[in-house]
Amino acid sequence: MVLHTGDVAPDFKLPSVIGEKQEEFQLSDHLGRKNVVILFYALDFTPACSAELPPFQAGLSKLAEQDAVVVGICTDTVFSHAAFQKSLGGLGFSLASDRWPYAETATAYGVFPPRRHQFASVNDRAVFIVDKKGTIAWSKIYELADVPSLEEICEALTKLT
Repeated sequence: MVLHTGDVAPDFKLPSVIGEKQEEFQLSDHLGRKNVVILFYALDFTPACSAELPPFQAGLSKLAEQDAVVVGICTDTVFSHAAFQKSLGGLGFSLASDRWPYAETATAYGVFPPRRHQFASVNDRAVFIVDKKGTIAWSKIYELADVPSLEEICEALTKLT
């Protein structure tokens, strides 16, 4: 079942990468300090995903002004994520691997197995904003070819302050 506004966000700890720096991203590390924008995207190197992430890179300072951090999540490996980020000219936010156990985090958020598209091995494209208390403050599921709007997400973050 997809999580909705007001639901408690499941904590997760996933291997991640920023550029070539490997680390782990854990949701609970940010609670009490930051809002977290979770971008569930389908696969590295796909046209829609390649279009989705650069606006968030360009808007990082705007998101930081709203006490928000960003994490992209899909089932590709951190090695694929590192190469994908490089192909995009670099990203200043984590791309996390939901590879093992396969799509466990996407399943916890209700976006796996996919419900809005035909590709069974990838999660739905979705955005969740988790507020500083650990609650889902905003969410939206998109068609696989649709690209989330940074402006729409910033508007939702504005309502949290």
